[in-house]
Amino acid sequence: MDEVLDFDEASAYLKLAKSTLYGYVRKGIIPAFKAGRLWRFRKDELDKWMRSRIKYETKTRTELSGVEL
Repeated sequence: MDEVLDFDEASAYLKLAKSTLYGYVRKGIIPAFKAGRLWRFRKDELDKWMRSRIKYETKTRTELSGVEL
């Protein structure tokens, strides 16, 4: 079964301030779901999100610098 993190655990895992994480959740930037009134995060989905951000940031920096990998 996939590991599910609460808000504090996800904040620590991602090394994001709680206010930043909350903003990402509100805007739909980061995958999350509500269990009752509380936000929950599947760890494998957070890992996928981080990988996609790394790819995006690398691509953007490469395009801006004009360097091909």
